[in-house]
Amino acid sequence: MRILALQGSPRPNGNTQAVLDIVLASARQAGAETEIIQLIELENLKGCMECLACDKNLDEPACAVDDDMLAILEKAIKADIIVWATPVFCWAPSWLLKMAMDRFYCMFKFDQSGDYKCLLAGRKMAAVISAGGAENDGADSIQETCRRMAQFAEAQWLGAFVASKVTDPDSIRADTALVERAGAFGRRLAAQGTV
Repeated sequence: MRILALQGSPRPNGNTQAVLDIVLASARQAGAETEIIQLIELENLKGCMECLACDKNLDEPACAVDDDMLAILEKAIKADIIVWATPVFCWAPSWLLKMAMDRFYCMFKFDQSGDYKCLLAGRKMAAVISAGGAENDGADSIQETCRRMAQFAEAQWLGAFVASKVTDPDSIRADTALVERAGAFGRRLAAQGTV
């Protein structure tokens, strides 16, 4: 069981990372292999150019944008579960995660009739979201974005863990109820099995 988490916070040691650490530690204790990609630490990350070069190869991502995202796309194909991790930024995912999600377009392979296949079909997706506000004040729209990504990718949506009204990493780690909920979410991810 391989879980690949794309961590989209511009603060690599902030609230999102604190919550994600709890979720993935619990998943590891339950037998999962985990990897976190800190998107802010990529030296070369570019957005999708919608050049459609990826549509010329139906069996691999074939993204024409030459940057650090290419290796992440290959890791995503090998993962059993992809976790989108982000803080709420103006009722949406962070710019880093949105840029990475846009680059997943190359996983969708369209034919001339408009039908498509997805290189991530059969995988599973989940989200970990941190929010300074209430759960229904932006985190809900991110959950819907991630759920729709899973649906279009023909991946099973495993749900989202939302840590709302969080202020700092230390208070997150000290909140026993939050830690227990996050741990339970991580165990649930690990229990999903491999693709």
